[in-house]
Amino acid sequence: MQLHFIVNAFAGGGKGKEVWQRFEQQLKIPYEIHWTKYSGHTSEIAREIAQATTEQENVCLIAIGGDGTIHELLNGAGMYDHIIIGVIAAGSGNDFARGYEIFETIEQIEQFIQTREVTVHDYGVAYFNEQKKLFVNNFGIGFDALVGKLTNESQLKKFLNRIKLGKISYAFFVIYALFTFKPFHLKVLHNGYEKRFKDVWFVTVSNQQFFGGGMNLSPTSDTSDGMLEVTVVSELSKWKLLFVFMTVYFARHTNFKEVHQFSSNAITLKYDATILGHADGEIQTLPHGHNTIKLVVKEKAWKLAKKSKY
Repeated sequence: MQLHFIVNAFAGGGKGKEVWQRFEQQLKIPYEIHWTKYSGHTSEIAREIAQATTEQENVCLIAIGGDGTIHELLNGAGMYDHIIIGVIAAGSGNDFARGYEIFETIEQIEQFIQTREVTVHDYGVAYFNEQKKLFVNNFGIGFDALVGKLTNESQLKKFLNRIKLGKISYAFFVIYALFTFKPFHLKVLHNGYEKRFKDVWFVTVSNQQFFGGGMNLSPTSDTSDGMLEVTVVSELSKWKLLFVFMTVYFARHTNFKEVHQFSSNAITLKYDATILGHADGEIQTLPHGHNTIKLVVKEKAWKLAKKSKY
């Protein structure tokens, strides 16, 4: 089996490099190492490896980084049948690590090379503005995308990452964005139904439970059931929204009448404002005039390396 590590040294405020150095000292099996140098580079590396190998070869790509690095790896090589994806978490939010199995020790990787056991999972596909984006965690528009943009671009997050407190940066910018975000109107089409919502704060389409660095937004999501879960939050005051966010960590937000959740394998979102979007936390450009997003699930479409009990 070919084993490739793709390392984002800057993930988690430098945690990516630290994690790799710890694993590198113990590795005794053949491998290749690839360093990402800019945004989108992980996708390019993964795609080049996938296209340079054949379906008769077993190839495992292990990402060392955060949710953004994993998102890029999936978009570069997740659609190739002979590619197996592995993950070592080194980000600040690490929502992927909460919803999927990841490697934590060298022994687990060595055991996987021997057994080659995998689990298969769904991914979502979002079509918008002549683009196609795959996602494993969630895709969202509105308030949560604004919070994600503010968080990712802030110096505060970088500072908090250095002192191992990066997880609280998202919560800080939730409060900050309350005073700048303007709710919008939304139409959702799914399963032959049309639902209209007024004064929407955000809509998130989930493939797994967690987002925002540990918030249990979609507690019923299953990564291999062929369905996506839609969460719409609308018609509530900014202060009540803040309270709802506090309850998301404990999955109690579903008790609020302003929180709407339903499942489907194909969803169309139509909205009336210029807003931000995100895929697995990576900000997506949604220009004015392209106010329609179509989302579908690809059932059991990618392979994840299964870790042993070591």
